[in-house]
Amino acid sequence: MSDPQHRDPADERAVLAKLLSTNAEFVAEVLRPPEGKSAPSVMAALRAARSLDGVVDDVLRSLVRQAREEGRTWAEIGEIFGTSRQAAFQRFGGAGAGFQIPPVPPMPEMPPLPPLPDPPEWPKMPGMPKIPGMPQMPGRPFGGHEHHGHHPHGPGHQHPGPHGHPREDEPGE
Repeated sequence: MSDPQHRDPADERAVLAKLLSTNAEFVAEVLRPPEGKSAPSVMAALRAARSLDGVVDDVLRSLVRQAREEGRTWAEIGEIFGTSRQAAFQRFGGAGAGFQIPPVPPMPEMPPLPPLPDPPEWPKMPGMPKIPGMPQMPGRPFGGHEHHGHHPHGPGHQHPGPHGHPREDEPGE
């Protein structure tokens, strides 16, 4: 079966026109039979009239969609039906119009996750290598203090800058 979203509008209009004319002619024959012919079954005509009701709804939806594609407003469309723009939108452009997407079923409950194993022991970070010509750094690169004869720097202590001189942003002693 073809997806309603991908139908060719010209094909849709041709099918609707044929359904409309066939059902209308059949109902008209019951209401006013041609001379010399007996009228078709009233029950068959009643079914055709009922079918005509559905075809007319489809024709209206198709024509409203075409009017919207041509730039007509919901207010203009509502005026033709003697309703507000909101009522026209609810009838022809709202959730009930065209193909409806079924609701998404609820997600199944997730099973509990197994416990995670303990992380492996990480090797200790090696000390900073001594690079000739580089001044002493006041600590480890990722925080902490080295204890190679140095004491942790407290407030008011001058921290050496990149060239071994006190940094200008720190107060001197």
